[in-house]
Amino acid sequence: MDEDQKPNNVNGDESMEHNAVQWDVKNQQLLSEVCRCCPDSHFERRSKELPHIGCCAYEPVFTLFEVYKMIAAEKTEFFLEVLYRNPRNIIHDYEIVAGAFIHPLFYQRDSTSLESPAERYDKLRQSPHTVYKAVDERLAYAVCQFFIDGKGCGLNASFKTSICRSFICGAIEEKLSGDEREWLGKRQRAIRDEAEPFHRKYKTVFHERGWTLPNNIEEIIVYFEQLSRKQAE
Repeated sequence: MDEDQKPNNVNGDESMEHNAVQWDVKNQQLLSEVCRCCPDSHFERRSKELPHIGCCAYEPVFTLFEVYKMIAAEKTEFFLEVLYRNPRNIIHDYEIVAGAFIHPLFYQRDSTSLESPAERYDKLRQSPHTVYKAVDERLAYAVCQFFIDGKGCGLNASFKTSICRSFICGAIEEKLSGDEREWLGKRQRAIRDEAEPFHRKYKTVFHERGWTLPNNIEEIIVYFEQLSRKQAE
């Protein structure tokens, strides 16, 4: 493990004494080698045919903060090709959902069921009381489009969403001591406190200008380019 991937002191407090969770100070993200063999039952797969990838069975949501980071890093073309123009993705006014690869088993009925997971998913979506179950049903057959077998996340760490950089599952967290949970919470808050206020601020700015990602991407890119140059001065 590289030196910048080891636990580092933040705000003068001590790092965790074991290797359950590490703090990557360069990319401001939490990491855990435990994730290679995810122990959390919540992420258990529905079939042995499905890859066991833990929380990478997910569709990350990229906010204006991540969009800005890509543009500020002069990776605008990457942003446009991988996120904005990708037909798998859903472009909302101020967020982009990176659509997962859905395993074919999602659409198939097995010998013990009268409906496929996709059919159950459609039924669960019909009620606001079960829509959360619909999400779980679909993600149980999903693989994040940035996941690379044998490596994990293939996305540049500096472009990962704040959730992907801060999430540590309950199976890992429940084994931590009180001090370790406090250590973890400080870093999770630091990640959120950087990303969320930025997103809210520029969502308001763009809303007031009548700009959205689907309709005004050129204007938003120019705005973020100018903001990046201004902050670099």
